[in-house]
Amino acid sequence: MKNKYEALFKPMKIGNVTIKNRIVLCAMGGTSPFGMNGLFNDGIRKYYLERAKANVGLIIPGVTGVKNMMGDGYLYEKEDIFMGPVKSLMDELHAYGSKFFLQLGAGFGRSQLIFPNMPGNDSNSAPIAASDGMPNVWNPSIKHRGMTKEEIKETVDAYAKAAVLCKRAGIDGIEIHAIHEGYLLDQFAISNTNNRTDEYGGSLENRFRFVTDIIKAIKAACGSDYPISVRYSVTSKMRGFNKGALPGEDYVEFGRSMEESPAAARLLEVAGADMLNADNGSYDAWYWAHPPVYMPSACNLPEVSYIKQFVNIPVVCAGRMNDPDIAEHAVESGMIDGIGIARQLLADPQWCDKVREGRLEDIRPCIACHNGCFAFSHFKGLPCGFSGKMGNCALNPVTLHEEEMALKPAAIKKKVAVIGGGIGGMEVARLCKMRGHDVTLYEKSDKLGGVFIAAAAPDFKKKDKELIKWYIKQLSDLGVTIKLNTEITKEMLGTLNADEIVVATGSIPKKLPITGFDGDNTIEAVEYLLGKKQVGDNVVIIGGGLTGCEIAYDLSLKGKKASIVEMQDDILKIMGLSSANSNMLREIIRYYKVDVFTSTALSEIKDNGVLVKTQEGDKFIPADSVILSVGYDSYVPFDNETITNNKVHIIGDASKVGNLLTVIKEAYDLAYKM
Repeated sequence: MKNKYEALFKPMKIGNVTIKNRIVLCAMGGTSPFGMNGLFNDGIRKYYLERAKANVGLIIPGVTGVKNMMGDGYLYEKEDIFMGPVKSLMDELHAYGSKFFLQLGAGFGRSQLIFPNMPGNDSNSAPIAASDGMPNVWNPSIKHRGMTKEEIKETVDAYAKAAVLCKRAGIDGIEIHAIHEGYLLDQFAISNTNNRTDEYGGSLENRFRFVTDIIKAIKAACGSDYPISVRYSVTSKMRGFNKGALPGEDYVEFGRSMEESPAAARLLEVAGADMLNADNGSYDAWYWAHPPVYMPSACNLPEVSYIKQFVNIPVVCAGRMNDPDIAEHAVESGMIDGIGIARQLLADPQWCDKVREGRLEDIRPCIACHNGCFAFSHFKGLPCGFSGKMGNCALNPVTLHEEEMALKPAAIKKKVAVIGGGIGGMEVARLCKMRGHDVTLYEKSDKLGGVFIAAAAPDFKKKDKELIKWYIKQLSDLGVTIKLNTEITKEMLGTLNADEIVVATGSIPKKLPITGFDGDNTIEAVEYLLGKKQVGDNVVIIGGGLTGCEIAYDLSLKGKKASIVEMQDDILKIMGLSSANSNMLREIIRYYKVDVFTSTALSEIKDNGVLVKTQEGDKFIPADSVILSVGYDSYVPFDNETITNNKVHIIGDASKVGNLLTVIKEAYDLAYKM
């Protein structure tokens, strides 16, 4: 019988290299085989091999600079590394039939993260860009200097010499990073970020001269048959500096337009590019290249499939292409030649095999949260903050830790009772059962999912809903005993006959000592999300965190007028929340004309609105309904003595309110110790 997704598993030619299927693992920060110090990162070897075992056709790791980004030194000087550990890695990957292109970068330009004491990139010196005076994306007060022609030629030469080493080491091809996402080469290519008057500025051909010279230099050094992929943004989706456009929005393109893009793509092909690995966006519209949950599936497919009409080389589309039905149709119909999958392969390395086998319900979905893989935060008072490590996964802590976090059978089989059926409870139950324990999960409501049911309620949270279904199926398949409508009291703890008791009872909404906080027109955020209370047409949301802003979006989609009241000087002031996600939410709030009141304290909730204190004085904001989104407090229904006597473990929000990343990591840490 024909496999439903057969089109995804047909071979594809890139130059003279045959890829065994149409699935490309796209580059992500944190997944380069080279560390920031330029040394080989042996700890990442297992990451590649796990995905190669599961039949990823082409692996492209995170960008490696042709020049060391933390100081002096060029990649082509690392011959011992290329001919040693890199060549060994290639031999291992090729044994599984996967191919590997190394992504080489020229630099970040105005997209460079500015950290204190970073050589050549701090506020006391001018980091390079295409042109003088370009504002830094993260801190626009910092202006860049234009790259000199000597530096350009050195970079072209460095690409060619690095490519020679790649070929000698058995690397199957090069990906140039890129005319993509507003990085340095893209800044040369876009007229509004290139005001040069020399041969690298002005006409389209001049603006593309830097990248086309790189392509030609690599071909001259490595031979015309050595494949080159170019990471390519079809359109920039920019309304201006640090201003992005939303799907369907009518706007004037500030970056590369759809009208200019066909000619640009042809220039790359004529220069010798063998593939375009394409999407949309720039750091000014970051959410196109790193699509959050608010982006539709296959968000970049319309533009990428359009550009394919103008070139004769393979075109791959990236950006939420992890819906197998959409992906299969796009390839089978000839809209594109291959699909770029990135963060989905962090969440589930076996995605390819599960799709091929038709086991879609067993795929752990990527929910596009970016909490583990790209936690660059950006808000007022913080030009750029970074928490965690790039390339990790909030849902799958094993990613990039494949060896040290390999699941092993428990030495002693135990009876484990888990109290609470939210994400943390389900995760610890799943892992304990996989280790061989006898697990019973108790949930006081009639369904599993906990507070995440409410978080997944908006229409744009399809993948969140899939995650709950995934957990339920995994627990069922594993044979975890589940007892719904069962509330465990402190008197019952001693009767559970368990060797280990895990409390994962989550959190409860905060209460503020504000007049009217429990009034008839107030609605707690979870109540609204679950549809337990209806709202009027004019709604004030108290709290401008992630939940409050997502509720404002949900209300806007329903035709309601939303306003946000936030005590801090900015909304979405959350360390660890990816700028890709927060930037898109900010643009959504702008687009739907949500009124935002920052540095504003709630004084009283009245029947017809709220009284607040602003920096200018007291203000009344009319409202039919008031939604309360002021945070949560941990909830443990047992006293300390009861917990101590019964050797109870408390995890997740019940221990400390966090997010999915912290909840799931705690579940792993506990389950692996039992």
